[in-house]
Amino acid sequence: MKKIGLLFLMFCAFQTQAQNLFINEIVSENQNGEMDDFFQNDDWIEIYNTGSITNLAGYYLSDDPLIPTKWQIPTTDAGSTTILPNNHRIFWLDKDPEQGADHVDFSLNFDGETLMLVAPDGVTIIDQVTFPQMAVDISYGRTCDGCPNWQYFNNVTFDAANQELPQPAQFVLINEVMVNNTSYWKDLSNEYEPWFEIFNPNTTQVNLAGYKVSLASGEEWTFPSSDPFRTVILPGEFKIYWCDGEIAEGANHSSFVLPSSGVLTLKGPDNSTLDAYSYSATAENASWGRQTDGATTSIQFATPTPGVTNSLVIVPAPPLFINEVLAASVNDIDDNAGQKEDWFEIYNPNSFDVNIGGYYFSDNPENPMKWQVPSFYPDSVTIDAGGWLLFFADEDMGQGVLHSSFKLRNNNEAIRFSSPDGITLIDEITWQSLDSDTSLGRQFDGDPTWVLFTGTTPDASNNSGIVSVKEEVKVSDVSIYPNPTQGVLRISKPSSGELYDMNGTIVMRYTNVSTIDITALSNAVYILKTKEGDVYRVVKN
Repeated sequence: MKKIGLLFLMFCAFQTQAQNLFINEIVSENQNGEMDDFFQNDDWIEIYNTGSITNLAGYYLSDDPLIPTKWQIPTTDAGSTTILPNNHRIFWLDKDPEQGADHVDFSLNFDGETLMLVAPDGVTIIDQVTFPQMAVDISYGRTCDGCPNWQYFNNVTFDAANQELPQPAQFVLINEVMVNNTSYWKDLSNEYEPWFEIFNPNTTQVNLAGYKVSLASGEEWTFPSSDPFRTVILPGEFKIYWCDGEIAEGANHSSFVLPSSGVLTLKGPDNSTLDAYSYSATAENASWGRQTDGATTSIQFATPTPGVTNSLVIVPAPPLFINEVLAASVNDIDDNAGQKEDWFEIYNPNSFDVNIGGYYFSDNPENPMKWQVPSFYPDSVTIDAGGWLLFFADEDMGQGVLHSSFKLRNNNEAIRFSSPDGITLIDEITWQSLDSDTSLGRQFDGDPTWVLFTGTTPDASNNSGIVSVKEEVKVSDVSIYPNPTQGVLRISKPSSGELYDMNGTIVMRYTNVSTIDITALSNAVYILKTKEGDVYRVVKN
């Protein structure tokens, strides 16, 4: 009986203790902030304790709701895992657990995800937060230590009480304006809208949250504080804002529409005027901007430069293709570190080698220069003539030049491939959903038709891949008969396409024909896919 009572008291103590632990603050894009003991700027989280002294050894941290026991806090160093009452404890999410008990074996995705603190039983969730898309050196934290509400902090409060401090206005400039945008640059809604660009000439980043921009008519828009990814401008960088009156489309969409010419006035949070920029009417798909970044003179740009320097030198690129993408690897190939990671493949159809050092990849159309391919090992980033090059999308740039700064999502994701000028598009692909270990690839190397491969072909030709084909899709007026057939299929009008067996292997291709002779094939069920997009289940008997 005494034993049961002791267990009950221990359970109550655990429950009370657990309720006093909070995930308090998160930084998932640490570039210039606090460094760990190894002088590295890594992701970090802060745990806050409102109760008695607590050792977190044995608890779990996870960024995967399906795997709450993803990483267990070690029991080897109480000094690194114990939190005093009304105090904080920092954990570095850097994939470097060998660096200490406070270094977690996974990193955070700054595009947003869910983070959990789980009890030693591996089931009870002590606290969790789903954080949104983050910006460089901005934290997401509770409005005060342990409070229920969350906000972004310009003044990151590392291992200290959460509180918002006022930020002084910093000098920034309106650098370029594009009103007559009919077919040059699209927003995320695939609309060609007017825009203006802000340039940050400072040596520190500027968060425009609370700043204001107005027209001569008196219309004014305040930059929101709800999305720092779209309001933070890094030193020497540029950011565009859409003037379409559609604020529901995001924090980079103003409440007004730009007139064809006029004056834009930019004010700080204290209402001080930072810039008053006069712009003139332009030709279609041209912009009006400062002759060089921040210059007092302005000109018309026949080739606008959204999000990059006005002194941009356009760098044309030879034809290259994003050829295949795997966004959820479970049992696919290992990278050079023996890990299963997302990957994407580039194909070079040219008769000459192409060095893509200095080119850009991104999974965010609003940030086309998200990751630049390193150029210091040219042999590693040169694609042979008619060859392929595989990149791992794992945020593990320390593992080599073929490891990107971003991961891929298997839902609602994209990859953009740009030349070294940052805005010249080479290729891009988007997808809505991809199953694990199933890649999205061009049916043949460089082909415009995309298919799903259940047998992936990383760093090799797509022509031998095993295609996943869904049955029975009807989108055109083309019909086939007889079905079942003993050997000859007739098509209602000339068509092209492919015939697959049930393993997804192509067994026949046909071009602009009205009959298909499959007499030589074995009696079986096949899948016929036409160029019009129809998919038929064909029975040969």
